Amino acid sequence: MLYYTRTGDTIVIPDGICTHAGLDLAHHQMQHHRTCRIDHCAWKWVAYTTLIHHGRIVPSETSPHERALHRGLWVPDISAPQPFQQILDGLDRLVRDLREPGRTEP
Repeated sequence: MLYYTRTGDTIVIPDGICTHAGLDLAHHQMQHHRTCRIDHCAWKWVAYTTLIHHGRIVPSETSPHERALHRGLWVPDISAPQPFQQILDGLDRLVRDLREPGRTEP
């Protein structure tokens, strides 16, 4: 089976997991590689799929965005991104406010 990452890299993953795959080793690798991204680290990917295969991890069926909305958390509207200049202007105002605490913009 082939897995394509967001970066365009291709990872070849075996279709099945060996019955001898060690759960202790998989747990250890997940802890050891906790700062790695799963689509960039073969060790973490193998450990993750091993834990899924043995029922120790159940992947979420919803996106982080959907889960936040379900919990009633504020989520920025990703369908209408702000123009880049508006973002830069907002950052400029923030920097000015931090440098001059008593000053407020009209």
